Amino acid sequence: MATEGAKHEHEHAHAQFSLQVDMQCRCMGCVGKVDKAMASIATFPGVETSAGDVEAGVMAVAGKVSPAELCQWLKRKTRKDVKIVYPRPPAENRMQKMILVLGSSSRTGDATPSAPLLPQHFSSALAPLGVLSDNEDLDLIEERIRDLERARDTLKIRSLKDELTAARSELKQSREVISNSKKALLDSALSQLDAFKKLESLTQISM
Repeated sequence: MATEGAKHEHEHAHAQFSLQVDMQCRCMGCVGKVDKAMASIATFPGVETSAGDVEAGVMAVAGKVSPAELCQWLKRKTRKDVKIVYPRPPAENRMQKMILVLGSSSRTGDATPSAPLLPQHFSSALAPLGVLSDNEDLDLIEERIRDLERARDTLKIRSLKDELTAARSELKQSREVISNSKKALLDSALSQLDAFKKLESLTQISM
């Protein structure tokens, strides 16, 4: 008797796709929730390989699974807006024509053009698949991926700027503490010198 997971896999063709999680809120709670959800995607029936970038909110998946079902599942897990960014939904891209081919050593015939490049740490984790689509669609997909990478780099730069600002603030405070300590030591030394002079004057008078 086939298991529920086996039935689920049998109902769907092998697919390769990417999901985008809305990461407008980047508090520790939201980032942790998205990270945990991405890590648990491997347990979803039909998923064979997956790779995620929490900072960019991008998840690349391959397997016998429905992108729409996984998208809804991820929405429930993260309680955030999730959308399919690759391949583009038919409603947004009616001219797109794709043929997904399961890569294997026994495949014969004409070679299929390779899919648009995903970020390196995504593509290395996915099974080899061939994708055929219009050149315009490929350019749009690649442009979307570049936008995500630029957004991720911008966030990293902002984080570094915040750390630099904090370090400068700490340095300024340290300088103020050192300056105040020097002033206190100088005032103390001057007071002792003044007391010594008064003592010396009294000694001379008494003599």
